[in-house]
Amino acid sequence: MDLKKRIERFKELEYEFNKDFYIKLKEGQNPHTLFIACSDSRVEAETLLQAKAGEIFHIRNVANIVPREEEPDTHPSVVSAIEYAVKILKVKNIIVCGHSNCGGCSAIRNPEGKKELLPYTWEWISQSISISDYINHKYPEMKEEDKAIMLEKLNAVQQLDNLMTYDFVRQAVESGELNLQAYYYDIGTGSISVYNYDSIFSDIIKEITSSRKLFLEQE
Repeated sequence: MDLKKRIERFKELEYEFNKDFYIKLKEGQNPHTLFIACSDSRVEAETLLQAKAGEIFHIRNVANIVPREEEPDTHPSVVSAIEYAVKILKVKNIIVCGHSNCGGCSAIRNPEGKKELLPYTWEWISQSISISDYINHKYPEMKEEDKAIMLEKLNAVQQLDNLMTYDFVRQAVESGELNLQAYYYDIGTGSISVYNYDSIFSDIIKEITSSRKLFLEQE
């Protein structure tokens, strides 16, 4: 793969045919949506939302996680991007997009050896272990394949609750200036399920949050 040739093609084809658009774009950005997605290369916000450059503000990390405000270890990179999107860019939407066959969620479900092999990744994804524990406790007879899918979905919705732990997000939501949604993108079928913050999962998320707090208190 020749990346240099791809860059040259961008300049010769995409840029030259849309020069006026790019010249105007340099004046600033005005995105309508903050898209928090997994780092997985198969998940692409502009493609899913049929958006152009300048419409979407991005955060990408393993398993599309938003750290909670009260967590003992802070992760300022993610939080600073959320803060900038809400306070400065005034985005109208925050979408957390989970997806099928997520490697991060798979590691949570199959943790053997992950801490030793991937210590930084494990420290990051361990923020969502309580969701996996909840599924095991609540649905012990469920097939592992279904548990994995449920984790991918609940993990996306859980991040909406995590977002609401920040005053500046909660205030924007309560004033009607900001809308929170979770997406679940099934890569193989192309279908996208949409969950609002007050969706059918809300009671489950409250249970998970309660168990998470208990776990932290016991540490």
